Parts: sequence; structure tokens; C-alpha cells
Amino acid sequence: MGKNSILIVDDDLILLKTAEEILSSIYTVSVAKSGKQAITLLKKGVVPDLILLDIAMPEMDGYTTLEKMKSIPNCQDIPVIFLTGFAESDYEVKGLKAGAVDYIVKPFVKEVLLARVEMHLERSAKETADAAIEKNRGEIQKKLTPIEWKIALAVAQGMENREIAEQMNYSYGYVKNVISRIFSKLEIERRRELRKLLIG
Repeated sequence: MGKNSILIVDDDLILLKTAEEILSSIYTVSVAKSGKQAITLLKKGVVPDLILLDIAMPEMDGYTTLEKMKSIPNCQDIPVIFLTGFAESDYEVKGLKAGAVDYIVKPFVKEVLLARVEMHLERSAKETADAAIEKNRGEIQKKLTPIEWKIALAVAQGMENREIAEQMNYSYGYVKNVISRIFSKLEIERRRELRKLLIG
């Protein structure tokens, strides 16, 4: 798997350079010196896994930039962490209401920046994986009958054929046949494959 990519947007060139140096040893980093430049990059197809966005920038502030980012295809779900010199909670609340996932006060501590970035990248990856599984479950449910779906879920949860038969009042042979039919419909051979499809 490749490195995660991060876009840093800040008109403070010293801070921009500092953040880039801290993060580039672990991540692929792009930088933009203004909100306008960031929007141009995103529209060109530079879609990062996370964006660090300064609030106080001339011409277009962070709130306006974030609003414009959210309207670009494929950019709606990118986690955005605001960078700001303001520590007042009003700014924090406004930032979170605008759709940011977090907030780091400048000048930031290297360890705090790295920890926050890592946490939100992990959370975002998990949400993406969960959404894919959910979509998958919906597709699988359409392929199976209600009884097959019920038994498929029981198998995915680790239940043995005998347990399923006892709990659902079916014969052992019937459960075995249904599972065989499920495997055939989903083109799989093992119980763990079913578990992966339905639970992850």
C-alpha cells in the first residue's frame, strides 16, 4: 500500500515549510499558499487523504475554502483539520460546524500534529472500509433469499451448522444445503470468505 497523501494550505510560508518537513518523512505532501491555489489543485485531480487548512488567509479564508472544497467531486469526504492561531472556542465551534474534523492551534507541537494526522487518517480509512462492507452487504442480500441471508449472517458470525440448525429449528442437512447454495451464489468456497464479505 502506498503512502497517504496530505495537502497543507497556509499563506504563512515558514509554517508551511515546517509542516511539510515534519510530515513528508511519513506521507506524500502537497502544499498550497492560498485557498484559491488549493481549490485549483483539487479541481486538477490532486485528491489527498487529508487536508490541513489554515483559517486566517487573505482573499479566501479557511471557512470559504472548505465550503468550496466540499462542492468538488470526490472531495466531499476528505477529512479537513483546521490550523489556526486563534485558541478561542468560538473559532473551534465555527470550524467544526463548517465540516472540519479537528482543529490544531499554531504554533503546533510536532508530536501533536503527527498524532492528530495519524488518528484522522486511520478513522477515515475505517469509515471508507465500513462503507464498502455496507455496500457489499446490500449487494449480497439482493442475491440471496431471506432464509439464505439469515443463515449467511449466522455463518459470518462464526456459528457452526449444528448451532444454526438448533437455533433456527431447521434440520442439519437443510442448513448444510442452504450454505452450499449460498457459497455457489456468491462464488466462494470457505466460511471465512463469507465472513470477510459481510463483516470485514
